[in-house]
Amino acid sequence: MRKTVLIALVAILLVTTGLQAQTLPPRLEFRHQGLKIETTPVRNHVEVSPIMTLLGGEAAFSASAGVWALSLGEHLVQVAPDRRLVLVNGKLAEVQDAPISSPGGIAVRLSFLDDFILAPFGFHLEPIVGGYSIVPGVSSGKPITIRPAAADFSATTTLVLSLDRAVEATVEARPGGGVVVLLPRSAPRIESPNRLRSRRVRSVVAAPGRLEIDLSPTIGLISWNVLTGPDRVVMELGTVPPTPTPAPIIARPVERSGPRPIVIDPGHGGDDTGAVGASGLSEKELTLVIARRLAQALRSAGYPVRLTRDGDAGRALTDRAALANRLDARLFVSLHANASTVASVHGAETYYMSLDDRASDEAAQFTADLENRAGGAGLQGGSTLDLILWDMAQSEVLNESARLALRVQARLNALLGLKDRGVKQAPFVVLTGATMPAVLVEVGFLSNSEELEQLASPTHQQGLADAIALGIGDFLVGQ
Repeated sequence: MRKTVLIALVAILLVTTGLQAQTLPPRLEFRHQGLKIETTPVRNHVEVSPIMTLLGGEAAFSASAGVWALSLGEHLVQVAPDRRLVLVNGKLAEVQDAPISSPGGIAVRLSFLDDFILAPFGFHLEPIVGGYSIVPGVSSGKPITIRPAAADFSATTTLVLSLDRAVEATVEARPGGGVVVLLPRSAPRIESPNRLRSRRVRSVVAAPGRLEIDLSPTIGLISWNVLTGPDRVVMELGTVPPTPTPAPIIARPVERSGPRPIVIDPGHGGDDTGAVGASGLSEKELTLVIARRLAQALRSAGYPVRLTRDGDAGRALTDRAALANRLDARLFVSLHANASTVASVHGAETYYMSLDDRASDEAAQFTADLENRAGGAGLQGGSTLDLILWDMAQSEVLNESARLALRVQARLNALLGLKDRGVKQAPFVVLTGATMPAVLVEVGFLSNSEELEQLASPTHQQGLADAIALGIGDFLVGQ
């Protein structure tokens, strides 16, 4: 009897170790509500389809997208072989080990299965002799995963701590420098800490119930917010005067006197004219006129609005998103006018941020390169890679940005009869760093003689503003 118990304990220990080390036996059993299956691991990965069948769910493959959709009840998880991005109930997350192709379709690590497939469905793994039991509830003591990302602007830094679940959080400035994020009854774990690149934020270190944030000298906490949809803590950091006493400075969330505003960004300004048409109409003039009309249309619909510039003033590209972050804006919409070396090209198009450094097509990349050269410096000391890493940390809002872009483009097409150049993705610097749904609208081509004449018309300008306002309204009603 003792020998049998000892063997059982050793077996359980070995399987438990397998969950952490991803070293699996030749055969593995899974049980759920009196049913069981046996699987053969593939390169230390577990086949997903049999487990979905065991749970009473469905695993469907989309050949056109190359994505597996795993559904159970109202929950949906989308994964793809060799991709480290997974869409969990509409939220995009980055995983450490990508799924792989397998004889059964797709296979994942046990930790991936537990955290990104079973947990959204309301289950977790418990070790048994020879395998695992899939039982209801989230694993006890499961840590909260924090993905930090920092964007350095000219005078401030926005630090975003993306959370994998809602949690109580309080941010405090430490006496002598630095910041502490208090996370009661949580065990924080930092995901991809090597991706934090900032001149002002030195490190983010996890400890039981707290995060310790080390800052450069003279840098301190300006403001902070705990936001939802997705769950995250957003901090604004910058130069603060030294305190005359050692008493701690307790920061409080930014209080708003009213609803969150929509921030409209008229592209270019000051010495940066942007594109210029044959008639002399410049992009900076056109976008400001349309922005003012758009602001009036949105205010008439009851939405609070702020402009990044309300005159002919220059502003760095990333400072525009920084303003939206400080205002805790509901949406960020950047207005531009296009130009092409091919005079016949015309039409409006709406962009949202790309998940990598590639645009949807060559024309989209050309447009992004054209706009990114304007408006002063980008992220301080930032490369394209830095921009993309920031964007991946904010990838949860990309789904909402895509939905906003679709609504705006649909209204432009329907109301104005514009050539549909579609919704596209490109790595625009002006969208980088925005912590809310953000799009860039190219209202037309100043390089096309007929469209130039339209864009100079106040009636057409008002039509563009009204169409964009209706698209924004469509998006907000659907939230």
